Amino acid sequence: RVTFDKTGTLTQGTPAVTAVRTLDSALSWQEVYALAAGAESRSEHPLGKAVAACWQEEHPGETAPQAEDFQMLPGRGVRAAVGGRLVLAGSPALLREEKISLTADAEEQAAPWLERGCTLIYLAADGRLAGFLALSDQVRPQAAEAIQGVKAAGVTPVLLTGDHESAARHIARSLDISEYQSGCRPEDKLEWIDRSQQAGQPVCMVGDGVNDAPALKKAFVGIAMGGVGSDIAVDAAD
Repeated sequence: RVTFDKTGTLTQGTPAVTAVRTLDSALSWQEVYALAAGAESRSEHPLGKAVAACWQEEHPGETAPQAEDFQMLPGRGVRAAVGGRLVLAGSPALLREEKISLTADAEEQAAPWLERGCTLIYLAADGRLAGFLALSDQVRPQAAEAIQGVKAAGVTPVLLTGDHESAARHIARSLDISEYQSGCRPEDKLEWIDRSQQAGQPVCMVGDGVNDAPALKKAFVGIAMGGVGSDIAVDAAD
């Protein structure tokens, strides 16, 4: 079997905005996107950086609205004054803290994106639910060909990822991988590889991150994503 990590191995490892939806009839989706880009322009979080970068890529030569009174709210999102509005961008938990409820319409519109494994950033402006952005990691252009090559060689590809079930299922289906495990901690990957090899099934592990290093060492053959992987993963691999 050949086991693959997901983020940074089968995918690019960099999230991108795939959809913007407004939940306030007074705001267009473009306005929601601009407010989010402004609020996230000073964020240090990868998702926040992705929002700002994607907006800029789609609006060359323009400047996102300026964020004032910016606050990072670890694990929840950001708060900032943008264009004269108090903007919150982050998780449902952040909105709940501010007594802003997700409507039935919001949950209905969000459901298909969550099912596809996207991460959602919800936006509120001046205490009202404004919309959401869906972000997803992009599958590497070469990933499908690589998986088909593995299968053509008579070897079973397996996806082992720390991501949640919907994200794992979406990537597995899109790449025609029938066997996958989600929610894997580094020790879970180690145990899976150990069980397989104890059963006489040698494992080749392909990964890129620090968390993959123990599995790369444990596998019969470890392959690191040399051009993009961490130094620790590269050192651990064969």
